[in-house]
Amino acid sequence: MEAVLAALFIAALIAVPLGVLAVRDRRYQSAEIIGADIRAAVRHRLHGESLLSVHVTPATYTRPGRVVLSTPTGYEDLTETVWSTVVKRVPPGYELVVTRPSPVTQARTTQALSRAA
Repeated sequence: MEAVLAALFIAALIAVPLGVLAVRDRRYQSAEIIGADIRAAVRHRLHGESLLSVHVTPATYTRPGRVVLSTPTGYEDLTETVWSTVVKRVPPGYELVVTRPSPVTQARTTQALSRAA
């Protein structure tokens, strides 16, 4: 009886982490599929590659998935152009987040760069 319990305990030590990893990998794979679909739709809408970044975080048991759109300063109109296309492709249970780029201060733009020695 003790040998059977020991074998079950060892099997559980191996099977549980493998099961957790399989579930996590499946979530990451579905997030990658969602991201690829959104990137393809954005590429089609903008007629090619752009500076718009799409990052997808998979959903977990405690929080919803997240689709993050970001652009560099000065290219915010790209987000406005693809907004309706992206909203249609975000699945239920996912949040759509649009990040604002940090504003460029006047001191940084007017300051000349020094030469490297």
